[in-house]
This record gives sequence, structure tokens and C-alpha cells, in this order.
Amino acid sequence: MKKLTGLVAASLLFLGSNQAIAAENVKVLFNSFIPSGHIFNQGVVNPWLEQITKATEGRVTFEVPPTSLAAPQAQYDSVLKGIFDAGYIANVFIENRIKLPSIGLLPFTQVSVEANSAALWNTYEKYFVPANEYKDVHLLGFFVGMGGEILSASKPIMATSDLEGVKAYSLPGVTAEMLEKSGATVVSAPAVRSYELISSGTVDVFASLNAYDFEMFKSAQYAKYATKIPGGTQAPVFSIFINKKVWDKIAPEDQETITGLSREQLPRLMGVYDTGMRESRVRLAKEGLEFNDAPEDFVAELKKFAQPTIDKWLQQADELGVDGKAALEFYVAEAQRLDAELRKRDQQ
Repeated sequence: MKKLTGLVAASLLFLGSNQAIAAENVKVLFNSFIPSGHIFNQGVVNPWLEQITKATEGRVTFEVPPTSLAAPQAQYDSVLKGIFDAGYIANVFIENRIKLPSIGLLPFTQVSVEANSAALWNTYEKYFVPANEYKDVHLLGFFVGMGGEILSASKPIMATSDLEGVKAYSLPGVTAEMLEKSGATVVSAPAVRSYELISSGTVDVFASLNAYDFEMFKSAQYAKYATKIPGGTQAPVFSIFINKKVWDKIAPEDQETITGLSREQLPRLMGVYDTGMRESRVRLAKEGLEFNDAPEDFVAELKKFAQPTIDKWLQQADELGVDGKAALEFYVAEAQRLDAELRKRDQQ
């Protein structure tokens, strides 16, 4: 009996060792639908994946296809179906099933990319985790982009009356709604399609992204004016995630390492956008783009148009058992607090 018990124990030990070996080396197919030369890949995604590989001593490696394996709006379902293992998606495309992180999309809340990205994660952990909205995947982190501005080719947009009858490009969401309520005809499409709409002259106004974003998508050259909105008309929010089965193949200690890099280093890498935006403003101004601050009465009108979207998010949060008002107040205050800390860090 003792001999049998010993054999069973040895077998279990052998199986456990094999499982550990199997868990040690995982190659993750990470899809990026944004063009490979874009700063999001060069400055954020690629360095972050390299950090993970180095920190796990090569036990977790990544393959990034040269071209996207699915359309921008299909990223979430593609990870669920195993078409690729990990990726990211603009939350505007999954708002019908994942609602709470859209707090980052709400207008007039953006301070900086690094601060807001970290603030969204802290808000998620403090308020959103119990709602379990990411139950189908393993969430790695968030990216909150730059606050949206309003660019135009013919005249500066300084009042809602300047938008009456114009054709405008916007991402889907609150900016598109504000433009429509101002009297514009809006064409909504993913950011990767913005260039064809703008360069062809289909639209005269392009909004919801920052001037730096439009520069990276080769579209800022078609603008003569940019109207800066305090806190942005909206800030694109992206969820970064991995297939659960693939995540479970990764050894627990490596999972812990990846989690740490996702929470701390990922937002810091996103600070490249803040630096890029400051440099872009100087560059674009020299090239003739006129930046104007939106008048207070224009901002007040936009806020009035946006309030139903904010109220809708608050109601959805309450329906999911989350104190939406408290979460929104925390998110805004946390972004401001973190941004102040980052400014002090940069001055040292």
C-alpha cells in the first residue's frame, strides 16, 4: 500500500512538473489594428510587450501580425473566438455590453493621457470590479486618449451656429451627438478611416480626436483652424485584454509580473502622447494651424447638449449597482491628482 501511495505521489509530482513546464512558455498572438508605424504601437504597445518578455525571462513572448487580423470593431469578439490571443478595442464599439469604462469617454473630463489612463484603472478597481463586465476575457489595462478638439478647413468653429449645415467627421459617441445637435451633418467612422473622409473633402469639420491624433492620421494638413475644448469633447477609451484560456496557460508568477507592468508601466508609456501633443502644437502652429480657445458660451452650449449622455451613463452605472455620481467625481479628481504628481515628477 505504501509502495502504491509512493507511485501515486510520484505520478502526481511528474504531472505537476509537466504542467509547470507547459505553463512556463507561452507565445501570445497580439493583434494591433492601428498601422504598425503609429505611435501607439511604436511608443506604447511594442515597448510594453518587450518589457513583459524581458521581465518574464522569455517565458511569455508575443507575435504582432504586420496587418490587422480583424476590423477595429471586431477585436473583442475575435479574442473571444480565438482568432488571435490578445488585443485592444475602442470601448465605443462594445458599449452595448460593457458600459462602466465609458466614464472615460464622457466629455470635459480629460486632463492628460497618462493621468486619465491610470485614473480609469483606479476607478475600475474601486468601483467597477463587482459588476464583472469583463467576465469573458482577462482585462489587462486601459488607454484613455487625448481630449477631442474641433478642427475645420473653412472657418474657425467658435459657436454652435458655426456648425449649422456643415458636414463633419466624428467618432461615434457623444461628440457626434453634440455636433448633430448643433446642426451639423455627421459622418461617423473609426479613426483609421478618418483620412479618406477628410482628404477627399467629404467633410469640412473633423472632431472627437485631438489635433495631434489627426496629424498622426495624416489629416491635420487639411485643417486651418483648431478649437480647443476644456477637458475635450471626448477622449477615446481602449480596453486591452487577453483570451482567458491563454491567460490561464501563463504561470502564476508571470501573471503577477504582467499585471504589475499593466498597472504601472503601461500608463507611463502612454505619456508619450502627452509629450507628442505638446510638440505637435508647436509644429502645427508653425505650419499655419490656428489654435483658438473655445468661448465660454460655446462650451456651455456643448455641455448642455452632452448632459443627456452623462445622465445616461449615470443611470447605467446605477443599474449595475455602482454609485455613478461618486465614481465620476472620483475619476475626475483622481485624474487631476495624478496629473499634478506627474508634473512634479517631470520637473525633478
